[in-house]
Amino acid sequence: MARAWHADSLSSSRTHLVWVLLLLLAMGARVLGAADRPVWTDEGWSVWAASEQRWSAIIEKVRDDHHPPLYFAVLSEWRSLAGDARLALRFLAIAAGVLTVAVVYRVGADWFDRRTALYAALLYAALPIAIYYAQEIRHYSWLMFAVSLMMLFFLRYLRHPRPLWWLLYLLSTAFMLGTLYVGVLTLAVQAFVGLILWRGTWRARAGLIGAWLGAALLCLPWWEIIPDQITQVRNTAGVPGAYRITPGNVLALADYLLGNQMALLGSLFALGMWYIVRQAKPERLTRLARVYVVLAGGGLFAAMCLANVRVGTLTLRTLAFLTPALMLICGYGLSHLPQPARGLFAAGAVLALLTRAEEIQPRLNYDRVAEALAAQYSPGDLIVLETGFDDNAFQYELALAVPDDHPTIIRTLPWVELGRPERHKSVVEQVAGLLRTHRRVWVVHWLQPAVLLPYLDAGNAGFWRVLTQTTPTGERYQQLYPDHPLVQVNLYERPALDGEPTVFGDLFALHDAVIAPRARAGDSLHVDLWWMATAAPPLDYSVGVYLMPLDADRVLAQHDGPPGDRPTSQWTLGTPVFDRHTLRLPERLSPGTYRLVVGVYWFGDGQLLRSGEQSYVTIGQVELGP
Repeated sequence: MARAWHADSLSSSRTHLVWVLLLLLAMGARVLGAADRPVWTDEGWSVWAASEQRWSAIIEKVRDDHHPPLYFAVLSEWRSLAGDARLALRFLAIAAGVLTVAVVYRVGADWFDRRTALYAALLYAALPIAIYYAQEIRHYSWLMFAVSLMMLFFLRYLRHPRPLWWLLYLLSTAFMLGTLYVGVLTLAVQAFVGLILWRGTWRARAGLIGAWLGAALLCLPWWEIIPDQITQVRNTAGVPGAYRITPGNVLALADYLLGNQMALLGSLFALGMWYIVRQAKPERLTRLARVYVVLAGGGLFAAMCLANVRVGTLTLRTLAFLTPALMLICGYGLSHLPQPARGLFAAGAVLALLTRAEEIQPRLNYDRVAEALAAQYSPGDLIVLETGFDDNAFQYELALAVPDDHPTIIRTLPWVELGRPERHKSVVEQVAGLLRTHRRVWVVHWLQPAVLLPYLDAGNAGFWRVLTQTTPTGERYQQLYPDHPLVQVNLYERPALDGEPTVFGDLFALHDAVIAPRARAGDSLHVDLWWMATAAPPLDYSVGVYLMPLDADRVLAQHDGPPGDRPTSQWTLGTPVFDRHTLRLPERLSPGTYRLVVGVYWFGDGQLLRSGEQSYVTIGQVELGP
């Protein structure tokens, strides 16, 4: 007896260890790299939709979309707790992906065997498409979790039509309906199995119908927007990433669903199907459950491909919810291989899956654009986006990158919404007030027809273009869309050129200094000077900008260099010259108010040009925070 107990205890410990390792694999695969990849168009939209915590505001934002509001409402609350970091916002999807591994195991153990359950969970844990969509600020990982829960509780209800399983099935169905409407296809399979194939009592079948109605009633808070969302579905044909159904595309989609390992996992799937078909007289309910798994995986894939022949809107993200059922069949096939081939095959499959992960959705270099702008940004600058449907993604990455707690970032797409001329408004009129209150304006432009760029380039509102940077869209994006332009970042500045200038050595007139009102120790401080030559400079002079205490001539930070982008000996009289100096503020500087001074000298002898009685001129102050 003691020996038997010891063996059982040892077996239980091994099982727990395997479980811990399996969940660690699932978590590690989903966390690794999740913080590094920039958000893409739809992820940016998710962040925007979750930018307010009021339910009514979220409902209005999703009204013009074709997705339910549940994920965005939860994301809004989660964001207020976890913050705006990429990993924090993606954690909701990561957690759902790990939990789905556990549910896949449980379904496999219920209706196949523990060996099948282990291999199915292992394959799902390493499946690239499941990992990929668990690393997005989107609801696709939630949908995979929801349909897995539905499968678990639906099949348990078929076995034992008890109130507990009925309630959990109802709630999981409501969870699916609140996550993504495409999940109703799973509901259609369950209706076919539960009402036609299942030999349950009429009362038990009525319970299924009651569960569906109850789930629908739980969606009442957003029923009124569903008609508007249905009209949006008509506009989804031809969306980026959509596949038209051809034999080649069907194989490509199947390859993605099987982790880009068609030969490896395709063989396991075929083997699993073979054993399901040929198994000699299993218990009727077990056979029905396995038929359901087949229909919810391969059956739905075939049906969705056939239904998509004329529409062309099938995407990998709308197929990903089939993967839990597909991996159960693959795991069943793997469990029938003899040892040691089974272990070697499992190890090889996991290794192959983990090393074949790729970026499914091409995305722009939003983070590189944001980093380039942030390097030249000053707190208080205005940022205007003319970036089309990618504006939310740009807005999110810029908000992460710029050294400002509350940057002013304006999206212009709502006023020039593509394909909806009835909503168009004058961009210039919408931002005119902001242009009057800002000295520096950034315009990020990509793909969207430019409106503000030509307005500012014409010198309107007193702005001058002083800086232009371009960023490639990204290697994979350029391969797919070679005709799309580079992303352009432009800085415009509005100098005051009409006032009395400060003259240095009767050669240079300093008309204006544009300085950010605040900065933080350790940051870069950009000081923009506007010069004019009052006489032909005989030499090429340099300018020094120095940070000093208010009450002492002690240099705390400085930047010296030639002013502008041409030597001073080549300046044209009376022509404004933009001159940017960037000071790196020491980390140890105490919070407080500091002054900025300027001096002009020839580097050959270091002698300063005088301005009246002064060698250095104070041009302004800056407030340093912690």
